[in-house]
Amino acid sequence: MNKKILGIIAAGAAALSSAIFTAPANAVQQDVNVEVTIQPGIYLRTFENVKLQITQGDLGATQEKDFNPGAPDTDGTTKLTLTPRPAIGSGTQTTVTKKVDELFAVWSNSGKPVNVTVTPVANSAAGLPKATVLTNTADPGSEIVLTNVTVNNGTGTPTASVPIVGGVDLEFDVSAASAGVHTGGKLTVEALAQL
Repeated sequence: MNKKILGIIAAGAAALSSAIFTAPANAVQQDVNVEVTIQPGIYLRTFENVKLQITQGDLGATQEKDFNPGAPDTDGTTKLTLTPRPAIGSGTQTTVTKKVDELFAVWSNSGKPVNVTVTPVANSAAGLPKATVLTNTADPGSEIVLTNVTVNNGTGTPTASVPIVGGVDLEFDVSAASAGVHTGGKLTVEALAQL
């Protein structure tokens, strides 16, 4: 009898499992759309270093040279007048703008507009307003502050063969600067393709 009961139970379980795995009476089905966006390929080329010269003329110095005062002619033995000492490199300008004609070129394969931004990286000391400071390598008390960046030709629709090429105008506060090489400034150049 045990075998009969076990046989009935086994047959019932087999019938039940086949009923469970066949299509249920309350099935719902829905198709779902799939979309994939391939980001446009863009390529940015720029310079590793921007090295600019600020001249006496940029600083507004009006007198960079003169003729010997009192004795403009020499017979070969005339001595130069050494006093008063000239004011070297002095000027009235506290801000100077320098142009970088070409700082970046961007190529793209998307046919979509690209926007290029150039942002100064703040490196000022803690507790001071955020700024990009360049410090004189020989005189740490001499500083130039990058106060403004204007991007020129930063928007366009480049192709894989014809890039957009642009530059920047960099405005510096030179009121606390002395002659010499000032380093430590950084710019972030970013090209962003629009979808």
